[in-house]
Amino acid sequence: MQDDCSIWPGAVLRADTNFIKLGKAVNIQDNSTIHVDSTYSTSIGDYSLIGHNVVIHSSTIGKACLIGIGSIILENCVIGDGAMISAGCLIRGNTKIPPKAMVIQKNGELKIYENKSRPQLIIASSLEYVESSKRFLNKFFAPFSENETKEFFMKAGSILKELKL
Repeated sequence: MQDDCSIWPGAVLRADTNFIKLGKAVNIQDNSTIHVDSTYSTSIGDYSLIGHNVVIHSSTIGKACLIGIGSIILENCVIGDGAMISAGCLIRGNTKIPPKAMVIQKNGELKIYENKSRPQLIIASSLEYVESSKRFLNKFFAPFSENETKEFFMKAGSILKELKL
């Protein structure tokens, strides 16, 4: 686990038969489960957001990805850098999602829209979670100001260039 990661209440990271790797500023939100099997590990890239009640099983999540609330990603999937998986998606085993794709599920079928994601927004949200975790530890609970939100977005633009997304 690299710097500035946050793991929120009820989340389970279970690396009993292989390893789990978290990049910088990854956040795993409430009640999500990250698991492995003896064949495949799980890796989550820098600045990625794992929403509430997500299940990731033995897969690779790229940098600056959003995995939406309640999504399930089964074994040996690869989610490309900057991709956004919308809430409630089921990504079946061995699926490859292209970088910067937006994925939705409609009538049980995945729809993949290439180059439609918003990685700068994902990174800005990740930076908000870094700050939220610091506030949480200091028992400071308040919304971010408009200036703070703009600052997260500007910093995210610089990070996006560094990541070459």
